[in-house]
Amino acid sequence: MLDEEPFCRICVEAGRSTLSVVVDHIKRLADGGSDERPNKQALCKPCHDAKTASELELDRRARRDA
Repeated sequence: MLDEEPFCRICVEAGRSTLSVVVDHIKRLADGGSDERPNKQALCKPCHDAKTASELELDRRARRDA
């Protein structure tokens, strides 16, 4: 996967060229996402960490508001 997508998808969309190091599920498995290739993207560690933190914050808010 990283060979197919050597640059972080989020960085590329922002006009940067950062090497990807993490395979990320676009829609988390816990949220019903698949483990198939169309649901995966290559990210750099900072983008992956930021995406994960954002997802965890959404989870926290959903639990609080439930």
